[in-house]
Amino acid sequence: MAALFDLHCDTLTRNLPSEGDALDHPGFQLALGKVPAGTEWVQCFAIFVPDDQRGDDAVAFFDRYAASFHRQAEKFGDRMAECRSFAEMERAVSEKKFAGLLTVEGGAALAGRLERVQTVYDEGVRMMTLTWNGPNELASGHDTDSGFSAFGREAVGEMERLGILVDVSHLNDRGFEELLGFAKKPFVASHSNARAVCGHRRNLPDAFIREMVRREGLIGLTYCAPFLSEEGRGSLDDLYRHVCHFLELGAERCIALGSDYDGAGIHPDLDSVEKSLGIGEYLVDRGISREIAEGICFGNAWRFFGKWMG
Repeated sequence: MAALFDLHCDTLTRNLPSEGDALDHPGFQLALGKVPAGTEWVQCFAIFVPDDQRGDDAVAFFDRYAASFHRQAEKFGDRMAECRSFAEMERAVSEKKFAGLLTVEGGAALAGRLERVQTVYDEGVRMMTLTWNGPNELASGHDTDSGFSAFGREAVGEMERLGILVDVSHLNDRGFEELLGFAKKPFVASHSNARAVCGHRRNLPDAFIREMVRREGLIGLTYCAPFLSEEGRGSLDDLYRHVCHFLELGAERCIALGSDYDGAGIHPDLDSVEKSLGIGEYLVDRGISREIAEGICFGNAWRFFGKWMG
C-alpha cells in the first residue's frame, strides 16, 4: 500500500540544538529521502516543547522551530509541500509531493496567552497536543492528576473555532474526562495505544476509546515499544494485537498511525519510514480486510482532516 498518513513524529526537533536540516537527515528514523517516490504520504511534524520550557522561553522555542520548518519546506519544495488546508493537502498529493503539516506537542507554546492560539494558527499549526508529561498552563500529563485550568478550557474553545485539532495524547485521565464535558468537536489522540493490551498509563482505557468512537475521533497507533508491549518488544505482532482490540471496540473508522518517529525507542520491525509502508500488507496477511487496513494507513486520517482541519 503506497499511501500513508502519520499523525506524529518528533523529527523536526530531534537535532536540538543544531540548526541543520532535520527533515532529511539520513541518520533519523524519518527522512524525506527515505520515502519512495510516488508514495502518497502525509506527515505531521511536531514542534515538541519540553516541560522545562515555559512562558517566553516556550514562545522563543516555538518560533525557532516554526521558522526551521518553513525554511526546510521551502528548501525541499520539490519533494514536500507545507500544507495549511485540506485543499493544499489534496494539491500536494495530486502533484506527487509529500504533504507536511506543522503541529505542536505541548500547549506551553501558548504561554498562557489566548491570543497565541491565533498566532500559532497563522504559523501553520493545525493540531496541538495539549500537554506533554507534566503540567502546563492548560492542563497536565500523567506526572500529576491535575485537570484543566480556566485558560485551558478557553484555549480548547479557540482551537476548535479556528480549526486547530485538539490532541489528547499525553493528557492524563482526569483531563480527558473533563474534556468530554466541554469539547464541541471530535478530537485526536495522535500517538496512543490501548491500555487493555499494554497497561502503560499513556495508553487509552477502553472507556475513552469507546467515547472517541462515539464522537468519531481519530486515534494514531504509536510504534513506541513501551506503549505496544509491557515486555518492551513493540513488534509488528504487538501492533496487530492493538489493532484487533480497537476493532473489537468498533474503532475501524477511527484508527490511524502515529509513529512517534525520532522521539521513541522503536522495534526493528517498525524503526524506519520505509517499514511503515509494509504495515498495511502485514495487516491484510494477518486477516484484516484490505478496506480496514487502507483506512488505518491512510483513509481514516485523510477523511478526518478533510472534515475538521481549519
